[in-house]
Amino acid sequence: MTKEIAYDGQPSAGQSACETNVPAASRGDDSCGFSRTVETPTNATGSRVSGRLVSLDAFRGFDMMMIMGFAGVVKAIGKCIYGDTGGWMAEQMTHPNWFGLTFYDMIFPTFVFITGISFPFSYAKQLEKGMTSVRIHLRMLRRVAILIALGWVCNGLFAKGFVNLRYGSVLSKIGIAWMIAALCYVHFRRTVRIAICVALVVGYAVLLNTVVAPDFPGTSPLSIEGNFIGWLDRMTMPGVLYQGAKIGGKWHASLCEPSGLYANFFSSATAMLGVFAGEIVRAKRFSGGRKTLHLLALAAGLLLAGLAAIPFTPLCKKLWSPSFTLCVAAYSTAMFALFYWLADVKMWRRWTFFFVVIGVNAIAIYVLQWFVDFRRISRFFLGGLASLLPPTGGELLLACGYLAACWLTLFFLYRKKAFFKV
Repeated sequence: MTKEIAYDGQPSAGQSACETNVPAASRGDDSCGFSRTVETPTNATGSRVSGRLVSLDAFRGFDMMMIMGFAGVVKAIGKCIYGDTGGWMAEQMTHPNWFGLTFYDMIFPTFVFITGISFPFSYAKQLEKGMTSVRIHLRMLRRVAILIALGWVCNGLFAKGFVNLRYGSVLSKIGIAWMIAALCYVHFRRTVRIAICVALVVGYAVLLNTVVAPDFPGTSPLSIEGNFIGWLDRMTMPGVLYQGAKIGGKWHASLCEPSGLYANFFSSATAMLGVFAGEIVRAKRFSGGRKTLHLLALAAGLLLAGLAAIPFTPLCKKLWSPSFTLCVAAYSTAMFALFYWLADVKMWRRWTFFFVVIGVNAIAIYVLQWFVDFRRISRFFLGGLASLLPPTGGELLLACGYLAACWLTLFFLYRKKAFFKV
């Protein structure tokens, strides 16, 4: 938990827009504990040089907004328009069973991508503070350990125990993918890291297309039961695996784990691509406009590579397939470019406040939703009014209430200047 000066999106009297305070949560400080905001240098574009940007907090908040209730709002709107199925709007807010890509599929990998963006800023700040290499590495390990432990708690560790626990989790995937990308950034120059990232993507594509799970011979190496990564999960991971499937008329549980250790290793390419985007923004020799163009060029290149990869490895979030990695990274890069250009190049920041409130406590609201019944809170305050509306209208109102309850909780923390970071 970190205690910091809040960012209100506007400069104070006598202060230029370039000097506006930003919470340490947005500057890439990955520490756990209480600290105070300190000024960091700015460049000619108004962007923070040694810290993360307002756009990064806003982009993180936009992404997390989907998880904290906005997806439910979109589904409810879809039902109001298209009936009980919700049409294409509801479909875009759900995950496909295996192959395919929806907007909801891109939320989690975008968060992994964002952790990569922040690390060049975080690492620079740690060096400025005189931290030793040993201490920096210990902080990395501590962060990953906390995320893995939180993931186990969210998956029901206390209720299910270790035997029936699902050990893979969203938080563990974030932590492991981020740590691999961070270690590569610390120890290798950019050309080597590009080679590593390419090797991860291409090597994974080859693996998925050539090696079949030994316990399901004759099946597709890209199928739920036949992919080799799933077999490694079955052979080595304890507890329960996430993905099951009906094969030959019989249900097989625990076939593979999308957030397993081996999948996390290859998904580190997503975090590494985020690091490259962060390096573009942190570069001092380019203007903000030029950096935006570089980000868009990177997004275009990733999209072309992703589309070219689809015939070899179909889009599949649960496999985190190479085509999925590249196409979603293209989306993440383009969206970050948009947020960066608006908030940190053009300095249009009033609109960011709603998202910044979410972004500076993104992990907090993710964890809180496992323990706080925000749906019940929504029903407590809006259930009576919802009962007077048509069913679809009532569902929409309650979905908006859920989103509002989450945001107001975060706003309370923001007003108290309390930011939970890992």
